[in-house]
Amino acid sequence: MLKLQNKSILGLCLFALSVTSNANNIDERTQVFNIMKKYVESTACGHTFESSGDLNRTNINNVYLISNDRDTGNTVYFVFWGGDVGCNVGSGTMSYYMSEVSRYSKSRPFLVQNNDAFGKNVNINFRFIQNIRKIKNDEFEIISWNYADDKYGGVDGGNNFPANKFKYIVKNSDGGWHISKQSLIEQNN
Repeated sequence: MLKLQNKSILGLCLFALSVTSNANNIDERTQVFNIMKKYVESTACGHTFESSGDLNRTNINNVYLISNDRDTGNTVYFVFWGGDVGCNVGSGTMSYYMSEVSRYSKSRPFLVQNNDAFGKNVNINFRFIQNIRKIKNDEFEIISWNYADDKYGGVDGGNNFPANKFKYIVKNSDGGWHISKQSLIEQNN
């Protein structure tokens, strides 16, 4: 009876720890979301944090935990959003971004680090992203259109109508993000 009671108590403690950890993660995600919203409101127009427009609205589900060192507090989030950075209000000035918001320790605040969290070497046209899905902390699936090229062909319909729709798998390995798989899923001819 004592063994069963100890297992029950251990199970209850683990459950409580998991609920507390999940609640902390939700609180942190909300904090990161609000920081990113303030940043976007001060740098872009027609953005996905606004309540109107035909853009996909940014919400808490667009905040992705990438890494978290519970001992030090070093934590990295990626936030997916869209907008016209610099408010140029022209044809082709709207784009989507994956921004990094992180902190170095528990005693430091979360800060927006950049708007290209995957780095400069990930050759995806962020203007035409249709869907993004986190597979794991170090892997994302992205659906986006891109312009015609020698490898895939296709016919562009001008600046705002690229020829090829791709599914990309983006992974973080060997110290950086890269496209590990690219599949053509639709093409304008």
